[in-house]
Amino acid sequence: MKKQNFKITALLIIAAILVGFISSCKKDNNDKPEPPYIVTLGVILPMDNDNGQLRENAIRTAINEINANGGVGGGYSIELIVRSSEGENREVAAAAAANDIISNATNLIGFVTSYSTSSKGVVTQVSEPGHYPTISGSATAENLSGVSDYFQRLCPPDNYQANVLAQKATEIGITTVAIAVEENDFYSEGLSENFQAVFGAGVVVEVKFIKNDPGYVDKLNLLLADSPDAIFISMLNSDVYVEFIDSLYQINKEKDLTNTHFILCDALHSEDIFDAHVEIMIGEISGKPKNFGALSFPDTTTIAYEYFADKLMEKYGQQVGSFNAQFYDIGYIFALAIEEASYFTGLDNMELFRETVNEFVRIVTNFEFGDFIVYPNDGWSEIKQAADIGGVDYFGASGNCNIDDEGNTMTPFLIFKIVGEGGDYSFEGIEYINP
Repeated sequence: MKKQNFKITALLIIAAILVGFISSCKKDNNDKPEPPYIVTLGVILPMDNDNGQLRENAIRTAINEINANGGVGGGYSIELIVRSSEGENREVAAAAAANDIISNATNLIGFVTSYSTSSKGVVTQVSEPGHYPTISGSATAENLSGVSDYFQRLCPPDNYQANVLAQKATEIGITTVAIAVEENDFYSEGLSENFQAVFGAGVVVEVKFIKNDPGYVDKLNLLLADSPDAIFISMLNSDVYVEFIDSLYQINKEKDLTNTHFILCDALHSEDIFDAHVEIMIGEISGKPKNFGALSFPDTTTIAYEYFADKLMEKYGQQVGSFNAQFYDIGYIFALAIEEASYFTGLDNMELFRETVNEFVRIVTNFEFGDFIVYPNDGWSEIKQAADIGGVDYFGASGNCNIDDEGNTMTPFLIFKIVGEGGDYSFEGIEYINP
């Protein structure tokens, strides 16, 4: 239900009993919050690769703006406690990190997560049993759709990325694909399954790899046995895909990969990939890009995106990277949900407050009649004022952040490729695909 509905209910109760007995009402705007004057978000990111720090910078950009302009709930600042999901098993590591945050946080509201594996660990082991709202900016695994009422994400599930990649492969003229997948990784295996479902009989083989795989040579020979038109690299962790690409570089001396395309998943849109011998991927085949990939990426021409990009560069000297806009928007969505929840529930009952915040996470991202449409470039003071007056629909740097009943958000996809030579490599956008 929307905030207006809450207000109508409150007015009906007020008509029946005295105003002073309504315990769920928001405190008067002149009332000050009880100390300590902070609420906390736990942030669990892959700090073992460059995306971790870049995404932390993105969410901090939003939180810094919010705290500098009055905070939330009548004067609370939002504190971020950041932990890494790195480890042999990201699912286990992330759940442990979440429990560590719970032990060290003051007024913990919920969690921000990144990868699908780490998100699964947090949601199933911590968020669901503890009733902590959780938002991911980049967890795309299909199996996370509707996994919990306490989980939502600002990105489409893997089936959409698989459709985009398969569509582009067909357009280029690729008819056979061999898939190299990272074994025991929730995201990598899920994306591979979705791609196979879409591309069908054109997938000639799937071969699973692990770091320091003792059977590397045999597995590479199996992967290349049918001379596929393309190799789809469905991997998440840089130490796995860098080793894989370097192994291909070595085998290229025996097997000619000159006319082999490379299909890249969104996880490979990372500076870490340039640690590998990506020169085997560079160039064109019959006028078509030899390598291409797809990732959820916002329209860079919107005012909201440009505002975020400027703020990120101003604060951190950083250009917008993979899923950065989503993590920026998560900061605003959590802040709006906290602001709206504080109208009805105080922090003296944190479980009830978290439940109310969780309800508002999806409410503030979807439009209903009478809502104010708010953008980050409006400034937090104006956004907060709109939230205090009535319902809001947040439209962010990543685009329309509508979170559906399954916890998913449909966003544009960017087709990218790796370009460059002599060790100077970069990503270049090719085209946008809209859902």
